[in-house]
Amino acid sequence: MALNEASIGIVGAGIGGLHLGLYLRRHGVAVTLYTDRSADAVRSGRLLNTASLGGYTRERDRALGVAHWETPDSQVFCIHFDLERPALRFRGDFATPNLLVDMRHYLPRLLEAFEARGGRVVVQEVDPPQLTQLARDHACLVIASGRSGLSELFPRIAEHSPFHEPQRRILAVLCTGMRPSEPPGLVIQAVPGSGELLDYPFFREDGRVMCIYVAAVPGGPFEAMARMRHGDDPAAFRAALLALVRAHAPLTWPRIDPGEFDVLGPSHLLQGGITPTVRRGHAALGDGRFAIALGDAHITHDPIGAQGANVASRAAWILGQRIVARLATGRSFDAEFCAQAEQALWEAARAATEWSNLLLRPPSQRFVELLIAASREPAIANAYVDNFTDHPERQLEALRDD
Repeated sequence: MALNEASIGIVGAGIGGLHLGLYLRRHGVAVTLYTDRSADAVRSGRLLNTASLGGYTRERDRALGVAHWETPDSQVFCIHFDLERPALRFRGDFATPNLLVDMRHYLPRLLEAFEARGGRVVVQEVDPPQLTQLARDHACLVIASGRSGLSELFPRIAEHSPFHEPQRRILAVLCTGMRPSEPPGLVIQAVPGSGELLDYPFFREDGRVMCIYVAAVPGGPFEAMARMRHGDDPAAFRAALLALVRAHAPLTWPRIDPGEFDVLGPSHLLQGGITPTVRRGHAALGDGRFAIALGDAHITHDPIGAQGANVASRAAWILGQRIVARLATGRSFDAEFCAQAEQALWEAARAATEWSNLLLRPPSQRFVELLIAASREPAIANAYVDNFTDHPERQLEALRDD
């Protein structure tokens, strides 16, 4: 089976599906990408997420020729951390700045690059009954979206999925009337038993804005804010958010001008909750055909560890390498290939998954000791921050009890 004779189908145009599609086109593979929204529809839609792309993901963007956001305004250079109990504070610097850009601009640019490079884009919603036919149409079918019930194709793995419901209720708000930290960074203020309050600069094609992010422990005092509907009473929403920040975000409040502060608009909010889940990485579709899970279809992460988009990008690269190598042998994408790909993708994602899940639990004594050490020693603070996004395996090792 020659590279130009095989067609790979990808369902989903998030970062995982797009990085895989671009990687395969780079190697001359015919690819059809199925997405339920056009590039223009994504641009004009609601806030998708506020993903922070780490150094390795940015390297993959550069390798794929889609690193369109290299200006200082699109980057964060550090984490400013504040823990309410026990009271401690530190700043750590990233070795490579993280990228914080609105995915409503990032994803369409990648989709357009994919199409310009010969990739085929089909704008249609795909649901599970359609997958058998799509599997017949392509040498290999990859599901890179959990939408429309597609993730249900891949059974949950209980031993890697300790939670049965969201561990945080999430509110992300793009806003005016506040300035970034100095230097521009992720500001994380943790309140044990309540959740986390974050702020960070967020780059859009019309300029940089700020984002306030509430991660509320269910049943805790932050949850009412996370669930409050902006459209019901925008003035009350604004007042409640300011009150929460004033009471619990000492690193954020001094940078807000209360008279100018407001929500950027009704489409610039995100609310909900994610249940962290690991699923099987492939599923049989009949007639010797299979679907391979990628990104959210395979593993969903709570955003607390900033791992979801970065894991999806890494997995896309690994799967792309395996697909290209398989095509070169002329062999089919059989059960053995799919099982081996699933194992490789899980091994690549295990540390990130465990790190994200650990952050959702009350901090252990060892974790508190590490944070205290970071507050006293800049080198430890820098290591903690640099490992946060790009090296979760190092975080887990640092927290291991001897």
